[in-house]
Amino acid sequence: MSAGFGFSVGDVLKAIELVSTVIDALRSSGRAGAEYRELVSQLLSLETALFQVKNFEFEESQYAEVVALRQASIQCRRTIDAFWNKAKKYQPHLGVSGDARATGVKDGWMRIKWKICKKDDVSRFKADLIGHTQSMLLLLATIQRSTSKVHEQRQDIRQRTIAARFQEGRINIKVFQIVLQIQEIINRVPAQIERQQPVYLIDTLGKESPFHLEFALISVLKLNFKKFGSAPRKIDRGEFAMQDSITKRNIDINRDWEVCFHPEQHINMSLVFSTDEYGGKIFGCPRCYKIAEAEAKAHTGYVILDLFIKWFV
Repeated sequence: MSAGFGFSVGDVLKAIELVSTVIDALRSSGRAGAEYRELVSQLLSLETALFQVKNFEFEESQYAEVVALRQASIQCRRTIDAFWNKAKKYQPHLGVSGDARATGVKDGWMRIKWKICKKDDVSRFKADLIGHTQSMLLLLATIQRSTSKVHEQRQDIRQRTIAARFQEGRINIKVFQIVLQIQEIINRVPAQIERQQPVYLIDTLGKESPFHLEFALISVLKLNFKKFGSAPRKIDRGEFAMQDSITKRNIDINRDWEVCFHPEQHINMSLVFSTDEYGGKIFGCPRCYKIAEAEAKAHTGYVILDLFIKWFV
């Protein structure tokens, strides 16, 4: 039971002590009739309910129910206290501190029975006890249902949390496996094209040309295109362009090789052909001599014929 709710355990303990005192007083009279035995039974039921209230552990979200239980225990205590105040006027020895089982106590209790606690008083007291008992039991049942729901919600949240962490763990394992695979690939690929290692050039004609970085790329291209008209001269004049097929980054071959080329890189190479100012036609491909007039419309005065170059280390 949480004391932070304003629920006083002392209220319940005092009510239990008072109920026990009255029960002992009633039981001390051997001449008590059936009506008083019923009263003792009802007091025992109330005592059981009070013990349940005392031992119950409340949740933080049950503030309203706890306040209602406290009020019920206070009302119960007041009712029993009023009855007990009438009884102890006639028998001061009744109670847990006095000798409640002496012979004089029995005689005194009989006087209370017939003079003060008349039949109507006992019936009214018993009805009040029934009301207090049922009220507490109803509140306890309501709180128990609420507690069960809270526990179910916590269990559901706990299960979801476990499932989420399990899924997160599986994802972390997959990510870790992917990282290992990437690391393995990176370890297999050289950081840069190494010198003294041949580069294999596959030009637009499908010809493979292994060469070392010490040789100029332009010379290799001119050698491959020397049988195809003006292509070597265009390469000399720089009328071609290179672009990384993946990143679409234009490659400036005048820069350092380490910046321009990488292992397993795919490069698109384009030759630029100008249109005939007189006939409106263009020069064709140096291999098949096909005229790409449709391409000429997309470029003012120029046609780009895409070639393909793949580098291998």
